[in-house]
Amino acid sequence: MYFAEVARQGSFTKASEVLYVSQSTISKLIKNLETELGVSLFHRAPKKIILTDAGILLFDKALIILDTLNSINTELYNLAGTPRGHLKIGIPPMVQTLFSKAIAEFNALYPQITIDLAEDGSRKVEQQIHDGTLDVGIVVLPTKTTVELETIPFLKEPLMLIVHANHPLATQSVVDMRDLSDESFVLYRDDFALRDHILDKCKEIGFTPKIVCETAQWDFIVDIVASKLAIAFLPQRLCTKLDMELIRYLPLKNEIKPWHLAIAWKKNTYLSYATRAWLEYSFKLFGLSK
Repeated sequence: MYFAEVARQGSFTKASEVLYVSQSTISKLIKNLETELGVSLFHRAPKKIILTDAGILLFDKALIILDTLNSINTELYNLAGTPRGHLKIGIPPMVQTLFSKAIAEFNALYPQITIDLAEDGSRKVEQQIHDGTLDVGIVVLPTKTTVELETIPFLKEPLMLIVHANHPLATQSVVDMRDLSDESFVLYRDDFALRDHILDKCKEIGFTPKIVCETAQWDFIVDIVASKLAIAFLPQRLCTKLDMELIRYLPLKNEIKPWHLAIAWKKNTYLSYATRAWLEYSFKLFGLSK
């Protein structure tokens, strides 16, 4: 477990914080493991650690072992008739409005299942599901790790341009992306799929946007636009929440890839009782079938 967490985090310090164990204890346990196996598991650089070939091999096996242990615990709980467990869900910040009530309802249905909610960009959620840090998550399609994930789409909306109400473009009925080449952009962080979609469209049209700010919070993006510092893009659903006295949202002539959400989990791996319960609940919530 200690080795797997160090490998996931890429850091002894971060692993110690997650596991609530001192860094010196983890370092000693890893050193003992390396001595027992007769191989180095990590290359220790000044500011980071990297898995060696032996470490990569052991990490893959360790994930299988941990999955097996989790499955045993879940099956024992099921036999005892007391469904419980711990569920790690990854949700991009813009999606949280869709799930706040759902999580409360799920908790009422399964009070013995605790939930650890991580708010990260879609790309990071993908990676964390892949490496086992998360059990399930919400991602934006298309994913970069399609082969590794099972995905069930449940929502698809266009991206809209948002500008200050006094912006010259605010009175237009539709906007050509070419007219944005001289504008300042506020964008999502690089772990957000929407950032890739926006930059890909700019590149396709033939310009590199001037980025003045990057953030993970959509409400901060709105504040930046309201301050007249930049323009931005939001899914249509969120645009309905804007103050129309300050902000206008406009459709694009050259459409960017849509905000296409999907429930995602890792392929070909054991799913704990908590994960299966959440998936079943989510499918019913959005009227989906696997």
